This record gives sequence, C-alpha cells and structure tokens, in this order.
Amino acid sequence: MTNTNNSKKIIVLLMLSQACYLSAMSIDLTITALVGTTLASNRLYATLPMALISIFSVIVAPQIPKLATRLGLKNLLISGGGIAAIGGIFSWYSLAVHSFLLLCIGTSCVGIYQAIANYYRYVAADTSRRGQEVRSISLVLTAGVFAAIIGPLLATWSSQLLTPLYSGAYLLVSVLGIGALFINTCLPKKQINATMQHSVAQADKTEIKIGFSTLLKRASFRNGALILLCSCFSMSLIMAGAPIFMQNILHNSATQRMFGMQLHMVGMYLPVIILLFVAKYLALKIQIMSAAVIGIIAVLTSAFYVNHTTIMITLLLIGVFWSLSYASGSALLTQSYTAQERQSARGKGEMFPVLGLAIGSLLAGPFSLWTPWPVQMSVILLFILMSVGLIFIDWHKI
Repeated sequence: MTNTNNSKKIIVLLMLSQACYLSAMSIDLTITALVGTTLASNRLYATLPMALISIFSVIVAPQIPKLATRLGLKNLLISGGGIAAIGGIFSWYSLAVHSFLLLCIGTSCVGIYQAIANYYRYVAADTSRRGQEVRSISLVLTAGVFAAIIGPLLATWSSQLLTPLYSGAYLLVSVLGIGALFINTCLPKKQINATMQHSVAQADKTEIKIGFSTLLKRASFRNGALILLCSCFSMSLIMAGAPIFMQNILHNSATQRMFGMQLHMVGMYLPVIILLFVAKYLALKIQIMSAAVIGIIAVLTSAFYVNHTTIMITLLLIGVFWSLSYASGSALLTQSYTAQERQSARGKGEMFPVLGLAIGSLLAGPFSLWTPWPVQMSVILLFILMSVGLIFIDWHKI
C-alpha cells in the first residue's frame, strides 16, 4: 500500500495512460473490421485482424505476472506503449502495401498492449487503501469516457487525413502508444513494482501456485469470470459486426458509423462515473442483475425491428451492460484469491474477458456474411440468459 498522496498521483497517471490506451483501442475497434474487409481476400475472415487483438491478449495475459516480476511492473507498463506504437506502424504500412498479413501483425501487437494495459486497474486497486479497491478501479476506467467521445472522432478525422484511407488513423495509434509510454515513465517505480515484488521477495515462503480447477471451485472467481466472459463476448460481437452491418446493409455514412461507436463507448464508460458515487450503496448483486436486465433490453431493442435508430440504441445499451458487468466481474475476481495467490490467479482470471473478446470478434465475420442481425441478437440473448441462470445457482455465495 502507498500513502494517500502517492496513491492519488498513481491514480491520476493511470487515468491518463488509460485514456491513451482506450483512445488507441477505440480507433482500432472503429476501423479495423472495415479495413479487414478491404484487405482480406475473403470476407469470411475479414474480422480476423480485430479478433487477433483479443487472441494475443489471451496468449499474453497469463504471462504478465511473470514478466512483471522479472522486468519490473513499471518497465512492463512502459513497454506496452512502445509495442502499441510498433503495432500502429505495421497497420499503417499494411494499407500502404495492401497486405492483410501486416495488418494482422499490427493488431497482434495491439493485443499484447491490451494485455499489459488491462493491469492498470489492478495497479490502481493494489495501491489504494483497503476498502477503496472498487472505487480506484472505477476511477481509472472513467478515462474511458474521454476515449469514448474523442476516440471514434479521431478515428474518422485521421482516417481521411492521409492516403490510402484509414492509414492516418493507424499512425495516430502509434502516437497514443508513445504518449502512454512517456506517462508511465512518471509512475513511482518503488510503489508500482512493490505490488508484484512483495510475493517474489518471499516466494519460497508465501507464493502459492493455484490451478484453474481450484479457482473455479470458488463462487467469486467462477461468477466473476462468467460475467466478464459473457459481457466481453456480447460487446465484441456487436462492436466488430455493427460497423460492417451499418456500412453494407444500412449504407450508413462514415459520420453515422462514428456516431454509433461514440454512443457505444459512452455507454461503456460513462456509467463508471456514476458507480464512483453509488457503488458503496449498491451491493454487487444489484449491479450484476442491473447489468443483465440492461443487456436483455439492449438485444431485444433491435432483434425484431432493425434500422439505424434501433442499432444505435443497442450499441449504447450493450456498452452500459458491459460497463456494469466489467466493474462487478472485476470486483468479484479481486475478492476470490489471497495475496499469496494473486500472481497465479490474476493471470488466469484475465483470460476470461479477453477470451470473450476473441470469440465475439472471430464470430462477427461469419455472422455478418451468413446471418441476419436478429440472429446475432438471439445468440447474445441466449448467452446472457444462460449466464444469469448459472449465477443464480451461486447467488447465496456471492
């Protein structure tokens, strides 16, 4: 733990880094599905570059605790921004030479960056006073409100700045990655590294390796993981599929698509600000069930009557669903293990949200090619209902 002043400084720096990270991610998520359709020889795997962001996060996430203890967590956070900058360059060059492979390499680098940047919220929790963990996580996530508004706007503006189309946006991803790199150099090294190094210093005595089977026997872990998996799957399926649907079926303009993504990201991050003030008055169970109800309303909105307006409402409400689910699911995960188990458990827990993102992104391509929008909404609805049913089995243990 840190003193109050250091804790506040860390939170502010993490919020700035989170803003750079999410702005870069929002650019990638706004345009990559469309760029994929341009560069891919077959629309079936047009969303593969977008899915690789999550796939590489899945691959790298379990290794983050080991890398953090070996390199130092501060150095790892700094390197994340550098990797993002490299990814943006690869993606920019892929458009210059019309290479689908280079686009995949670029988005894979962004996936590694995502796995590293996802630890911002854990650092915030670890460096805050006891009992303030959820509030600290929410504070860091509020940076997403800025990214929600500015990210898609930057994506649309920078996409048309250079030729070929969209290439300028990927260069901006590199600039934002460099910004995060420099911001993270200002983090206090001792306090940041201490969040990982305490258990390493006494590894022989205190560090406990814990397996998936053991963790899944704990209600807090399995329900937190399920909530994160379900919400991230739903969010990524819509985020990857909606721009393609809006362009190819609804024939929306770039400005209309940008506005849709802005609504979606505002829905993702604006509720976090509200949670800052009301989280201590709301039990986790209320947050979980509120998220589920909003998710169900979101998919039903455009399941039966599909037009520009209903798609926009669904994008907004699915963002809110993800926001409430991500906060409550993350809180459950942080309560599911001891300090001695933290390094082992966190890498495993982090796999579930990025796995949901990967599956949703991968399915978006085939779904957009072969199935109508209401079928996609039915899949999400079924997933939410199944998740709610499983959570109710453990309701008394949460």
